[in-house]
Amino acid sequence: MCMLIDFFDILKKMAKCHNVNMTIIKKEMEEFPDFDLGIRRMIYAQEEEKRFLKMISQLNKKDTLYYIFDYFETEYCLMPIPEEQREKGDYVILGPYRNTILEEGKLQELIDSRLIPRKHTDDFREYYNVIPVISNLTQWKEICLILYRILSQNEMIQTEYVSQIAPVSDFQMESLKDGLTLKIIEERYAIEGELMKAVTNGDIESAFKIKNIMGGYKPARRYKDPVRDGRNSLIISNTLFRKAAEKGGVNPVYLDALSTQIAKHVETISNDHELDRFMFEMLRKYCMLVKNYSLRGYSPIIQKVVNHINLNLTEELSLKCLSEDYSVNASYLSTLFKREMKITLTDYINQQRIRKAITLLNSTNMPIQDIASKCGIYDVNYFRKLFKKITGMTPTEYARQIRSHCALDSSY
Repeated sequence: MCMLIDFFDILKKMAKCHNVNMTIIKKEMEEFPDFDLGIRRMIYAQEEEKRFLKMISQLNKKDTLYYIFDYFETEYCLMPIPEEQREKGDYVILGPYRNTILEEGKLQELIDSRLIPRKHTDDFREYYNVIPVISNLTQWKEICLILYRILSQNEMIQTEYVSQIAPVSDFQMESLKDGLTLKIIEERYAIEGELMKAVTNGDIESAFKIKNIMGGYKPARRYKDPVRDGRNSLIISNTLFRKAAEKGGVNPVYLDALSTQIAKHVETISNDHELDRFMFEMLRKYCMLVKNYSLRGYSPIIQKVVNHINLNLTEELSLKCLSEDYSVNASYLSTLFKREMKITLTDYINQQRIRKAITLLNSTNMPIQDIASKCGIYDVNYFRKLFKKITGMTPTEYARQIRSHCALDSSY
């Protein structure tokens, strides 16, 4: 039994990596799960779903792996579970999936050839936007074969291909109740809402997990050029992430700087691989912005003082000046700051100045004295002592370390 549980866990993870739906079917089920993402149940009479599953139940040759190509031009991998291991169910269905995106013109051709009423065009368009695309089907099928050999405990597995081509007019059309379009869009927006919540909380790990799930919910393409369409998606995400981070308590100044930087980079992207990579990079940056600069939950006066410090590091930032600027008692401000920020006002200012110095050392070749001035510390000797106290090394040692790392990277 342990081996079987481990196997299905591995199979589930493999399917998830490809955004492919995995369904385990038991013959005695009174109501079957949405093995086809709900297309038959939502569009046609329920008998069509049963008809498809009845066809599957007849594919029961021993040690045989099936690939089914249905009349929606999508594919499934069917794994009949060996009789001695059927505690879980009778069949594993992986799919639906395709090896190419169904372009708009092809979608219209398919709808016409299957005699599908035009009123269902939007439902089918959303359905094909959700269908995962597996570009390397050979590799996918090799993985499925290896896993089915493990399940069957037999190296001699046969493979059969089954085509289910039938005119749609054979089936009783029923009126749409909720509609497939509505169902998919609602699911996509719900997941998108969870992603925005993760950004608002600065939770990178959850944000990445949710974004991976969202890979199965693609909005309709707006441009023929996939790269242009991808850029458009990044622009929209940039706006959504910015609003989520603002809700997380980040000052608009930081949001505007990051949003502008991202918008400029988006227009330089030229391939699909970079589109995917930058989406996660953008998500990471907004989460880190919330993590580092969120002031949600702090009192209004502390929010104002912290923002003033972060945005004016080169100015005089003594307790006396800040208390006068915000018309608050100096002793009260000092106590309140320590209670809410868990650090003294002076230590916070010093940390932020050294933090900026580290950024400048990593991104410029400015002299140490100029960097100290840019951080609001005009005594270079004091700057060196403070830098070493906070980082454990002098600015010169830190800069030397950066150069040695860069030299090492360039040698590979």
